[in-house]
Amino acid sequence: MRLVPWIPPLFRDREAAGRALSGAVAALGLDEPVVVGVARGGVAVAVEVARALEAPLTAVDVERVNAHGLRLGAVTAHGPPYLREGHGVPNEDVESALERARRAAAALEARLEHATVPVASRTAVVVDDGLITGLTLAAACRWARAEDVARLIAATPVGHVDGLARLREEADLVVCPHPLEEIAVVGQAYDIFDPLDEWYVAGLLADAAAGPQA
Repeated sequence: MRLVPWIPPLFRDREAAGRALSGAVAALGLDEPVVVGVARGGVAVAVEVARALEAPLTAVDVERVNAHGLRLGAVTAHGPPYLREGHGVPNEDVESALERARRAAAALEARLEHATVPVASRTAVVVDDGLITGLTLAAACRWARAEDVARLIAATPVGHVDGLARLREEADLVVCPHPLEEIAVVGQAYDIFDPLDEWYVAGLLADAAAGPQA
């Protein structure tokens, strides 16, 4: 049995993590960025980043690509996948797994019913709520590249150093206030890390699209 190292929680919840991350991103002085939250949990963090930057918020879903009991990588509905090398799974099974994952991503994005904000020719800040392997955020970065962003920043409040190293091969800049070696699951960094319902994520996106309330 693998022992999970204990670490003290860094954040009360995703809102608090978003506030911590927003300070690090705001310090970059970006010019008219667009913030992209990775649905579901990354959207709750990205809301705070978008608010601090006074930037538009959009979302992209990333699904795991699984086959033969292995996690092969991750993919969005329309972008190129990020796949591990040397997995040994036959190509036809990989393609089937990719198609399942793409359909799932497209279905979730449709259910969220949010107006997509164009990211082409802009600085995109792609946000997730944390990472261990970095596969999910790497796939989101590949989606952003395929959308022809001018500059790509991957941002997460907490991450394993190995996953962050993977991200540096995909993004122009990686922002992570808490890079850790001793973390096994993202939830360790939070007091509250419950799964987010679709209606809640849809509400966050709708509120962001409506702009500041009087």
